[in-house]
Amino acid sequence: MKVALLQMKVTANKEENIRHAGELLAKAAQADCDIAVLPEMFSCPYSTKYFREYGEEQNGPVQEALSCFAKQNGIYLIGGSIPELEGDKVYNTSYVYDREGRQIAKHRKAHLFD
Repeated sequence: MKVALLQMKVTANKEENIRHAGELLAKAAQADCDIAVLPEMFSCPYSTKYFREYGEEQNGPVQEALSCFAKQNGIYLIGGSIPELEGDKVYNTSYVYDREGRQIAKHRKAHLFD
C-alpha cells in the first residue's frame, strides 16, 4: 500500500487551491498511490479570520471536487480539512472518500477555534 502525504502552498484564491490539489492528486495516482492525504485547510489561508469567508456547508463545491478527484484517480482520499459551516458555527472538518468518490467518513476537530 502506498500513501501520499501532500504538501502545497495555499493562496487566497480558493479555486486555484482546489485546482492545484487536483494536480497533486493526479500525480499521486500516477505514482500508484492507494491513499492520498491533503493538508489541513488546503482550500484557504490558514487564519481563523478567513474560515467563515471560505467556508461552505456540507456537500459544497470543495467536497464535490474532492469526490471527483477520488473517483477520477481511483484513490482513497483524505481531504485534509476545510472550514465547514453549519448554522452559526465554523468547523475544521476532514472528509474521506473511497475510490468511487463516495464520502465514507467525516471528522470534525474536537477543539474549535474562537
